[in-house]
Amino acid sequence: MASVDLRDNLLGISWVDSGWVPILNPGNVLDYFSERSNPFYDRTCNNEVVKMQRLTLEHLNQMVGVEYILLHAQEPILYIIRKQQRQSPTQVIPLSDYYIIAGVVYQAPDLGSVIGSRVLSAVHGIQSAFDEAMSYCRYHPSKGYWWHFKDQEERAKAW
Repeated sequence: MASVDLRDNLLGISWVDSGWVPILNPGNVLDYFSERSNPFYDRTCNNEVVKMQRLTLEHLNQMVGVEYILLHAQEPILYIIRKQQRQSPTQVIPLSDYYIIAGVVYQAPDLGSVIGSRVLSAVHGIQSAFDEAMSYCRYHPSKGYWWHFKDQEERAKAW
């Protein structure tokens, strides 16, 4: 399993170049993604070598190293780019995915981030419920524990 570097976790940011948005299509989306100002793009990837040598993207299959591919396109609004480590012409290891929605690039969260976020939300809800329940709990040495609800007092006053 590949180790995850915290610098690779760019979940909190997005990137867009508004000049490209009206003309995005599957043929040029990798060029858009490789713009210099895009923080998600690794300049040491094989795509840069192919671009500098003016080769076609089919040459990526013969290289070893990090590369970007267009994984899915749903024109005109959604494109998914995958960053992967190519081991051989037939073996790749996915590193991260990026999605482009209406020209805005985001890093897709990994499964650990999604599960962590969901667990944190659930724990927060449970903790809030326990805090609420504890606010109604009362104790006196002679009576012991009992529940004190404000709406019970209001009902008793109404009678």
